[in-house]
Amino acid sequence: KSTDLEALTAYVVEESRGVTIAVPQRHGKEKAAYQRGEKMFFYRAGPYDFACATCHATDGQRIRLQDLPNLTKKEPAQKAFATWPAYRVSQGATRTMQWRLNDCFRQQRLPDLVYGSQASIDLITFLGVNANGGKMDSPAIKR
Repeated sequence: KSTDLEALTAYVVEESRGVTIAVPQRHGKEKAAYQRGEKMFFYRAGPYDFACATCHATDGQRIRLQDLPNLTKKEPAQKAFATWPAYRVSQGATRTMQWRLNDCFRQQRLPDLVYGSQASIDLITFLGVNANGGKMDSPAIKR
């Protein structure tokens, strides 16, 4: 079920609708977070030897009927990043980007991505920097 955190996140992001995504990379720690996130994105692990890149670093990938964005390219990264948090129709709840990433980890049979952990921050930083220049278009609706 949705919590107050999802509601608060949706409210804050709604106030940012139309704002240009600009995840900074000036400070050494910001750059280090991006580099760790990039390493995580391409790191293969788990019983199926998957990485985020297995599904999200190639054009035209799909799982069942779901198109998978190539998050290494600017336009698909912008569209994906800009539309979270989102109301998931299939679940009847608003979900955050972090929830989406944890669901990917679950599908890869990896341990849970701990909410607010350095790993989650790093991966979101990597995705956010790749989406720089896009316009926030969230909260959105996803199936």
